[in-house]
Amino acid sequence: MRRPLSAPSLAWSVMLVLTGACASESLGPVTSGAGSMTVIPSTATIGQGQAVQLTVRLVDEFGDPLNAKVSWSSSNPSVATVSVSGTVLGRGEGRAAIIANAGGRAQSAAVHVILDESGGKPRPQL
Repeated sequence: MRRPLSAPSLAWSVMLVLTGACASESLGPVTSGAGSMTVIPSTATIGQGQAVQLTVRLVDEFGDPLNAKVSWSSSNPSVATVSVSGTVLGRGEGRAAIIANAGGRAQSAAVHVILDESGGKPRPQL
């Protein structure tokens, strides 16, 4: 058998229904924190001793650019290191993820370091 709602429970139920009904009305732009972050380029192949510059594109949910301090790190510093400005230097043969953190988001670029047989010329992106 179902018990009738007490006065406080009934008040909460009515309040929840009314709150739900009002939530569907628009009061202006919704700022949910959505947006995107992109590391450019997202992949790179460099020779040992060569460098590539990475940049970050951070936009809000409307596509407008956001300014945020970017911090960089490497998943494998023996293969590739990264400076505070996003310059990646090939240290040894292998692969590393270069991670950018900005505005509460994180994104990475895949870097492949090869033994330089090109005479110092950068290899085209794959």
